Amino acid sequence: MLRARGVQLRKPADGLKWQDADRDDPWQLRYLEGVAILTDTASARHTHSGDAMGHMLDEERPDLVVADHGFAGAAIERGVETLSIADVNDPALLVAQAQGRTELVIVMDDHVAPEDYWPCFQAIAARLA
Repeated sequence: MLRARGVQLRKPADGLKWQDADRDDPWQLRYLEGVAILTDTASARHTHSGDAMGHMLDEERPDLVVADHGFAGAAIERGVETLSIADVNDPALLVAQAQGRTELVIVMDDHVAPEDYWPCFQAIAARLA
C-alpha cells in the first residue's frame, strides 16, 4: 500500500550483527517484506530495546518511522516523526505522547489476531493519506 502511493521503503543496516556482553548469541537486524525485525540470527525476537533502531538511524534518518516497542521509542528519542504502535501494557510511548514528543500512538494488544485490527489499519491508512 505504501509503495503504491510512492513511499520509498528503506532498509538501513540490513543484515547488521552485533553482540551484547550478556548474550551468547548475536543480534541481527533483518527485513521481512519491508519490515525491520530483530533476530537472534535464527528467529524473530521480541524486544523493548532501542538498539536495533539506533543502528538503523546511525546509518540513515528517514522522514517517518512506523514502529512499536523500543524501535519506536528510539526513533522518538532521536526526534524522528514516528507513528507508534503501543502495547496496552507498555505505557512508555503513551508517556512520550503526553509529553508532546510524538503525535500519533495507536494502542494495541500484541496477543490479538491481526485481522481483528482491521479498523485500526483503516485509521492508520486514513491518517497517512
